Amino acid sequence: MQIIILAGGSGTRLWPLSQQNIPKQFLKFLDNESLFQKTLNRFKNCDLVKDILVITNKNYEKISKKQIQEIAFPKDIKFLFEPDRRNTAPAILLGIKYFKEILNINENEKILILPSDHLISPNEKFLSYLNEINNENIDSIITFGITPTKAATEYGYIKISKQKKSIFFEVEKFVEKPILKKALEFLNSKNYLWNSGIFIFTEKVFNRELQKSNKELYNFYLKSFEECFSNFKDFPNISIDYALLEKTKNIRVCPLEISWSDLGSWDSIYDVLKKDENFNVFKGNVKFINTKNSLIFGGKKLITTSGVEDIIFIETDDAIFISKRGLS
Repeated sequence: MQIIILAGGSGTRLWPLSQQNIPKQFLKFLDNESLFQKTLNRFKNCDLVKDILVITNKNYEKISKKQIQEIAFPKDIKFLFEPDRRNTAPAILLGIKYFKEILNINENEKILILPSDHLISPNEKFLSYLNEINNENIDSIITFGITPTKAATEYGYIKISKQKKSIFFEVEKFVEKPILKKALEFLNSKNYLWNSGIFIFTEKVFNRELQKSNKELYNFYLKSFEECFSNFKDFPNISIDYALLEKTKNIRVCPLEISWSDLGSWDSIYDVLKKDENFNVFKGNVKFINTKNSLIFGGKKLITTSGVEDIIFIETDDAIFISKRGLS
């Protein structure tokens, strides 16, 4: 199995801690490892992995290579540095061309694509799903859906049909981020999964389905890797979801019963971090007085809160962000 890790996002949803010069995948706000490092370490002792290709922006070359050195990753990591920002579909297309032309992989080799900034646990269970899929003969795009644990409005959803093939379900439709009422309906129906943004296909399947679903991108795919790279700025700015996944009819979903978060908001950061006895989360020099259910991230300055609850307070050297929890 080949792996593409998408690490070029600007991560502005966690402003002001995450900014364009150092987006959230490279931040170490959970512990001593960044999300990028956690994603790599997921495959540190995974025998089914052949090659890992990290696709990121040219501005992140230094930090991505530095963080790989920090974790002493045992496998050789290959890089593609995007000359321009063009969203996930062009990045993935370029990665597939790299595998096909530079590494000369077989057209039936499975390729796993996943973001670099998601939190997944337990890792052993996630890898067991990959092992199971690796033993399957797949002739479709396989996307991963997460079994919902709450009525989340921050995620897109996948509606599954009742038809099951092996460990996969037919995809009935993709649904944009819903309002709370709809999210509650989805949770209770048991027919909806969170869209994880993780998927597997072969080069053969990608080639065929792209030809049927997106002629503009397919015309780029017919060019050489060097031509695609040199003319990357001419690619349409489009996500893989809109370009391919939501258009193709040949797609299945594998439900994952694991803990997962895309950590796309300060509320999601609060959810995954350890709380004190008053359900507060903090980093830095913080003193709580009659404070509950709050998230405070600071630096060297003393931050004192008194008589407040359900707030988010983020301080950096150049900005301060304050919000009510549930609105971030």
